[in-house]
Amino acid sequence: MIDPRGHVRLQTIRPPDRMIADRLRRAARSILLALRAPVLHLSGLFRHRERRPPAPSRVTRLLVLRTDRIGDMALTTPALTDLRAYFRKAEITVLAPTAPIELLRQHPAVDHLVPLTGSRLPEGLAGRFDLVIDFTPDEQLRGALLARATHAHLRAGFRAAGRQACFSLRGPRAERRRHIVDLNRALLDSLGVPAKALRPDLYVSAEERGAAQARLASLGAASPRVAVHPGAFYPSQRWSPESFAAVITALTERTGAACIVLCGPGEEHLADRITAATPDALLTCGIPIRQMMALVSACDLFVGNNSGPLHVAAALGVPTVSVMGPSDPLRFAPRGPADRVVRKELPCSPCNRARCWHHTCLRAIEPEEVCRQAEAALRIRLPREEVL
Repeated sequence: MIDPRGHVRLQTIRPPDRMIADRLRRAARSILLALRAPVLHLSGLFRHRERRPPAPSRVTRLLVLRTDRIGDMALTTPALTDLRAYFRKAEITVLAPTAPIELLRQHPAVDHLVPLTGSRLPEGLAGRFDLVIDFTPDEQLRGALLARATHAHLRAGFRAAGRQACFSLRGPRAERRRHIVDLNRALLDSLGVPAKALRPDLYVSAEERGAAQARLASLGAASPRVAVHPGAFYPSQRWSPESFAAVITALTERTGAACIVLCGPGEEHLADRITAATPDALLTCGIPIRQMMALVSACDLFVGNNSGPLHVAAALGVPTVSVMGPSDPLRFAPRGPADRVVRKELPCSPCNRARCWHHTCLRAIEPEEVCRQAEAALRIRLPREEVL
């Protein structure tokens, strides 16, 4: 802009803030949580509290609660392994939604699986258990209320916004910048359970793996095989399908890799955009979770966003390359020796938000960066245990 004297003046115009509604929602939620905490504390004021964690001999029936998604269940498997080793004589039951519970069909640490299909405790579970553990690592009340509905004498979970009123044992705080596996270990430590398992672990049967091998052969997928998952629970976590397509094209040309695109319910449009951008993608959509697990276990590499299939792949011992935008790697990144994370360190990242109006943390990641990490992972091809 030029003023009357002929001087040039620079005028800075701030772009409109498109996140006002989101900020208002977050502020309202914080206020509601702050008001909820004293109410819950009062409701649990006269409830019985246990000062000491239970001895293994006191627990013959144990219930584990996990009310969220498949990635959270995969990250809980080290805790299940430690519970099995400590409570050797106990029957361990897991209550979870139908999708996450499928992950545990072959898991040796679990005796019984009960699907959670609504908000209420399924019939026949109240009064059955000696110890109930809710692994919800945030302020959500669903798991805590289910734990209280069991009427178990011993109930444990994380402290957050008053939800600890539902428990009879004192648990740790649900720290936000701590890895989920480490949080679970802290909860076990509060129960006197030695936390030794470090790595998530999932299992597929020989029959499931054989069927996956046959499916891959029918697609013409020769080794090396790369599973690609463009989805994520929140849109803010999704790298663009066109970027994934560029990675698939480059990996096919440079390494001869067969890239199998996975998509869950509601993610078909992402897979369609990938196949429209590259002819090298092999599409596999709409398969059940157990088949997805077996297919991933038969691959040499997994490439995707921070999502459930990422943590499933890591728990199956498959090397991973994950694209992380708003997700906090300190909390969610796979930590195996063959796992790699691609992200941009920005002042606003990680924000862990479900919505964003600019997505710079993801848009700034170039396909070549991801491709280099994938190529390096395929070159190393660290030996891994067979999952049966």
